[in-house]
Formats: sequence, structure tokens, C-alpha cells
Amino acid sequence: MQLIRVSLELCEPLFFATKEVGAMYITEPFVGNYALAYATGIEITTYKRKSAVSYTEDLPGTGFYCTPAQFKKFGWTSESFNSVGESRYLLMDKNNYKSFPEEKTRAANIPQIGTIKMIASESRAEFYVLKNTNDALPKYIRLGKFNTKARLDFEEMDYEVMSGHFECSVLLNPADLPDIQIHSFRSNPVKPVPLLKSLKATGKYINSGDISLPYGMSYCRRLLSAN
Repeated sequence: MQLIRVSLELCEPLFFATKEVGAMYITEPFVGNYALAYATGIEITTYKRKSAVSYTEDLPGTGFYCTPAQFKKFGWTSESFNSVGESRYLLMDKNNYKSFPEEKTRAANIPQIGTIKMIASESRAEFYVLKNTNDALPKYIRLGKFNTKARLDFEEMDYEVMSGHFECSVLLNPADLPDIQIHSFRSNPVKPVPLLKSLKATGKYINSGDISLPYGMSYCRRLLSAN
């Protein structure tokens, strides 16, 4: 199994709403590992043209695992917007828009006004990939609401598997953790799964000198074992 440190650099501003404060939609400085898994696209094709995601069907068994990405160097940029709200069906009729043709609504002009706070271009993040296939990771991927282009650079790392107490400074997805004894952590409440940081635990782990990772992480591991 290969352990790869991946550096991600944004070529454009990145937006996805992780926090809403009034009319401000904020992108926090991290990327969930499920989003990264779909973005890298290794052996994942079933999600295309689907009305909803299905993590437990798409992600397990892909032959690789990536942790969430944490931005190490970043800035923010903001833009204001003034637009009509989106809907699944939009009909223009006599100075009137409505979501479904059978609805009868009065003429209205109600714009949606707000500000989006994005991670600026040239910001840099870092995540780790555990891979046991020969498939190459892509050099460029697209992320977020606006399909932001991002460049990836790779560094293969030496490691050893150990057992005992360890501390992990890397962002982790709790739904993917193996059976370890967790002592403490800090939680970042986001969807679809809150992310953990500053994990302290006891069990098997991967030691690569400057980082430690729980050994045996896999997509949706705890969700699948509970069913």
C-alpha cells in the first residue's frame, strides 16, 4: 500500500457553502474526503446523472482512500450576487415565474441577494492518499459549486504500521475510522459528516515520521458495519 502526501493548489476561487451567516455564504478552509473521492474519479462512475449521491454504493472498494484536505495557506475573496432563486422547473409566463406549471402564482420580482465568501485562488491545501492500485491520480481536478480547477502534486512517503497511543493532526472523517479507542478530538460540524481534528487514540496506526494516521480507514466503514 502506498502512502502519498498530496498538495492541492487552487487555480480559481473555490466556493461551497459550509456556513451561512445571514445572507453571507462562507466556504471554510477544508474539503471533505467524499468530495475529493468523486473529484479524483478513480473507478467511480455510478454517480453520474443521478439525482442523489449514494456514498455507501459508490465509494467502498475503489482501491484508494483519501483523507479530508486542510488548507495550510489560504486567503478569502468575496462576491455579491443578485439573482432569481433556482428551482427544478422554471416557467416564464406573463412576467411571472413559477416552479411547476400547475401552480398559480401572482407576478413577483423577488431577487435573492447575498454574498459568497470563497477560498481565493493560489490557496494551498494538503491531504493524504492510501492507495493499493496502479491507477494514477489526476494532475488536475475540479471542486465545489463552480467546478473550480485545482492542481495536485504528489509525494510518496515511507511509513511503518505500529500499535499504541498516537496523536493525529490530519483532518479525519469519523464515519471511515477503524475500531480504535478514541480519547479526545475536536469536531468541525459540517455536512454530510462532521470532520475530526487533533485526534488522540489508541490502536493500530501508520507512522510516517511527521504524521500519524489510523490504520485501516476506508470509506463509510462505520456506516456499513452498522447495517
